Amino acid sequence: MRSVTEPGSRCACPRRHARRVAFSSYIMEPSYPLAAASGRGKTDMKLLPLSADQLLAHSSLPFSVYTADGVKLLSAHTRLDDPHVRSQLRRMGAVYTHAAEHEEWLRSAEHEWESVLHGRPPAPLLARVGPRPAAGAEPAPPGEEWEQAILLLDHVMLNAGTDSAWLARVLEIHAHARALIAHHEDEALFHLLYTGSFRCSFYSARQALRCMLIAGEAARALGWDAVRVAQLEKAALTMNVAVWRLQDQLAQYAGGIESAEDRARIERHPADGARMLLDHGVMETVWLEAVWLHHDAALAARPLSSLAPGQQAGLLLHRVDSYSAMLSRRARAQPLSSLQVAQQACLGPDGLPDPLGSVLLKAIGLYPPGTFVALASNENGVVLERGEHANTPVVAALTNREGLAMSEPRLRYTSHKESAVRTALPFGKVLVDPPLDKLRALRAFLHSP
Repeated sequence: MRSVTEPGSRCACPRRHARRVAFSSYIMEPSYPLAAASGRGKTDMKLLPLSADQLLAHSSLPFSVYTADGVKLLSAHTRLDDPHVRSQLRRMGAVYTHAAEHEEWLRSAEHEWESVLHGRPPAPLLARVGPRPAAGAEPAPPGEEWEQAILLLDHVMLNAGTDSAWLARVLEIHAHARALIAHHEDEALFHLLYTGSFRCSFYSARQALRCMLIAGEAARALGWDAVRVAQLEKAALTMNVAVWRLQDQLAQYAGGIESAEDRARIERHPADGARMLLDHGVMETVWLEAVWLHHDAALAARPLSSLAPGQQAGLLLHRVDSYSAMLSRRARAQPLSSLQVAQQACLGPDGLPDPLGSVLLKAIGLYPPGTFVALASNENGVVLERGEHANTPVVAALTNREGLAMSEPRLRYTSHKESAVRTALPFGKVLVDPPLDKLRALRAFLHSP
């Protein structure tokens, strides 16, 4: 079998592949004008296959999409607002676009990203949350700021070996992410965990931001000071810098690590990453040691209190990395339910939460935002926010007692006996896409005076 890093393999050229799947697609049924099932509108131009599962992040098409036999499904610049059609796209699995049109988009996207990342506008764009929309303006789609952060982090990390200013840009992204989290932490958790359950695209960037958020929350629950927490969060963003491309490739590859070279790179990437950070001027001990030790499982055999600060950070990051990965989709692994993840990542041999497991459950809950649950009322829904206790989240019910989709999501407080969580559900068991705009309205209601 070929190595996944071989130029001829299906995951070759991850940066280019990543960019071509950066924007959402939209599928139209044959009865729609642009989707001619009869064969009208076929194209003889060279078509490029795209993974439909990875084209769900943005609100409009950057290029036209087609079926495998060249029938146009939808034109460029079409807005993607219809949950039914987005669901069709997810079920379809793959769509196609003209290679020339795709290349033109890549060039324009590259120009835009370079202008953002290399000095225009002069004030650091990522060090603050963007301005609020003007009164009456249409709000950005839920989660779009996080998707932009994912794209920017991916771009920066792919250039870590060639861009001398890459580390400064990572620090800007960290500051920007912290501002987004401070604005609404549960919404951040919801987006990163929910989208991670069905998107494989930009896996390294998604995992880095997930781990930054969860590790930071756990560290604050442990009572760490702000400086130490910040070093841990920066370690989460950079822990996989030495294998960023490879990890993205593996996330989209259904097989395992098949070449000895790739296996060796994975095994040594903690040390390689720490060395790379040191070579670029990082002097913070906790940051460097956390990256170096984030795969050192032997630390778990020692009491947390006996470890040096950098070792504690490495051990916590190792646990958070495993926890986050189990909640996420990769080509070779379906996401587990939050309860299954808690059992594997938070419980000790005696079946009770170990010290780090207890901290994780305290920080983000047994049923964190963005995961799915079944309620005592026989309704199913998605966790909207954490509750007062780890097992009492606030839930948006999506299906009723008969298993039918609700016309509107309904708030359920699981601290009430009749709406208590009965069990966690893996992604895919609730056959209703959460209506994100309506969930945002429910959040606003929860936080209204």
